[in-house]
Parts: sequence; C-alpha cells; structure tokens
Amino acid sequence: MTTEPPVRLLAIYEFASSEDHMMGSLLQNLAGELPGLRVQCVSGLFREYRPGGLRPKRLLNLAWVYAAVFLRLLGPRPTVALVHSAPPGVQLWTVFWAALRGVPVVFWLMDYHPELEARILERRGWRLGSRVLRQVDAWLMPRFEVIVTLDEAMATLARSRAGHVEVWEHPTWGTTKPLPVIEPVREPAGVGEPLRLVYSGNLGVAHDLAPLRQLIRALVRSRPLALLVIGASADGESRFRALAAETGIELQLRPRIPFAELPRAYAEYRVHAGIVLLAAESGGLVSPSKFSGYINFGVPLVYVGPAATNTALVCTRFGGGFWLPTSAVEDDVQAVAAKLLDAQTLAAAAAGARAAADHFARFDGQSLARLLAPRFRELAAASARR
Repeated sequence: MTTEPPVRLLAIYEFASSEDHMMGSLLQNLAGELPGLRVQCVSGLFREYRPGGLRPKRLLNLAWVYAAVFLRLLGPRPTVALVHSAPPGVQLWTVFWAALRGVPVVFWLMDYHPELEARILERRGWRLGSRVLRQVDAWLMPRFEVIVTLDEAMATLARSRAGHVEVWEHPTWGTTKPLPVIEPVREPAGVGEPLRLVYSGNLGVAHDLAPLRQLIRALVRSRPLALLVIGASADGESRFRALAAETGIELQLRPRIPFAELPRAYAEYRVHAGIVLLAAESGGLVSPSKFSGYINFGVPLVYVGPAATNTALVCTRFGGGFWLPTSAVEDDVQAVAAKLLDAQTLAAAAAGARAAADHFARFDGQSLARLLAPRFRELAAASARR
C-alpha cells in the first residue's frame, strides 16, 4: 500500500480573522480531503478588515505581508502556495518569488488588482502608471498554476491576461446554513401603497446610482416607491439622501445589522425586491456578492450592472430578478419598471430567486476544496519525485 506524499500548503491572505470565513472554511475542508496536509499561513499584522485602502494600518499590512511572503519563500519549499488577491498585488509579488524557487502558485482572485488601480490611474490621466501596472500583470499572470475566479466576467478578463493557465469559476459563499426564508411580498398592497425596495450593503465607488435613478423615475410615474437602505457608509447614505430628494421617494436608513437578522428586517418592511448595483467598468474586476443576501431569503433582485456576473445569472438563467444593463436605453428602463409593477411577474421572480439560491448553495468551502485537492495531490507527487 502506497502512501500519498503530504501536501505542504502556504496560504497567503491578509485578514486571518473570523471575517475571512471563506479561507478558513477552505483550509478546514482541504484538511479533510488531503490527509497529512500541512498548512502554514502568512497574513497581515492587523487581522480585522477596516474600509480604506490608503489608511496607515492598511499600508502597514501590505508591507508586512509582502515582507513575510518574501522571507517565507526563502525557507523550506512548500508544495504549493495559495494566495488571495489582498493586499493589492500580493499575488504578483508571490508568483514572482515563488517561480524562482519552483513553487507553483494557485491564485484565488477576489478583486482584480492591479487592474483596478490601473483604471483609476487612467481616469486621472496617469497613463504611464496604468501601462506599467498592466505590463507587470500580463508578464506575471501566465506564471500561475491555476486561477480561481468568482464569475464569468472575471474569468474572461483573467484568461485574456493569463495565456495558457487554467482559469476556474467558483462563486463566493455565505456563513449561515440552512438559511431562513421569508415569505416575500408578491404584489404592492393596495392602491397608493408603495413599491418597497431594499439596498443592503456599503455603497462604494464601483456602484453607479445614475441608472437606478432613471429606473426610479420611471416607477414613480405609476406608483409611490419606498427604499430601505441597510448598512451604507456615511458617503453612501449621503448619496441615497440626494437620490431621494431628486426623485421624491420615501427613504429609510438603518445601520448595518447581522446577516441572520436581514430576513426579519425585510419582512417588517414588506420588501418586494432587493437592489444590486455595479458600474459598467467594474465588470470582471469585482463580483457583487450582495445578491446572496436577497435570494437566500426568497427576495428577487433589481440588478443594475454589466453582464456575465453571478447577479446577472440569477436574473437571466433563473428568472430571479430584473436586470437593467448600465447601457440601457429608455425602452429597457420602461420594460423593467413594468415588470416590477406586475404582481404575477414579481411572484415568478420570487420563485426564481429561491431556485437561484438552491444553485449557489452548492458552492462552499467543501466544493472548492474538492476542486483544488486533485491538483494539490499531483503537485505533491511531482515534488516527491524530484
């Protein structure tokens, strides 16, 4: 009886805290798939995420992780490295030094750095800086063993940079199973009663309110509209207040609440649909995960954003919501507004949201571990033959 050589895994991720439940879940499930797995983690000095990429603590975290990766790769050679996309650019730093040691690297792409930064520089007129970042990215991306992305748009962009490297798709996942499901409000309750929408989450620079403003204006011509905003930043709340003032909708702002309390908040507000926003230029760079906070509770979506994201998939494949592309013309806006105001269409979308939730529930730390484990075994066997 032969014994498989053990896998020595170097896991690199910035926030080794309870907030990074996905890496923790993946490592736990990999241990179940790979007997004898040995894991060494490299993470930041500060292990709890706080918004603000240029805050001193975040910059210190970046320097700490970069230094720790370099020093760790000078030591005993791991079988494989698994690297997150935070802090920004750490995957390129890792694969550069790992290649010198002959260490294969699996890249788990959550947010596409440095392309995010390249586009910011480009918008500010710093074209030389954006070209340098893209050249470095294109030079190092083909050196990965495997790249794991979150959706089709992200996979397409990664393939354009990574050449022959295998690119896999695996969505993110939540922490609570089984999930409570609320009974959705299937139609506006009576003449004059508002259509009730909810936006749950921070409103960042990747979120464009302009197409949503256009949709709201189309809706309020036929029915009052109420919007519940949960957990937005101070800037996000300010933007929503301006939107309400411009369109005349009813607005309620609430602070962030635990995920498990969302269904009660939705039920109390009698929510009809949940809003997910993504700017057109952010498609392939980030993958909105807010959709799961709606469909997991049977709430259909109003998605304003680019194609090929998981949120678009909920709307197009499962009929779990209403998709308005960011390039939509007035006829598209009117069509989505008409669907939102139709009771039967809302009921069908609620059923589609539940079907989509069942689909995405199949993806978790165990499914990703099962995807990665065979490759890790191959790499361990190849390393043992050297």
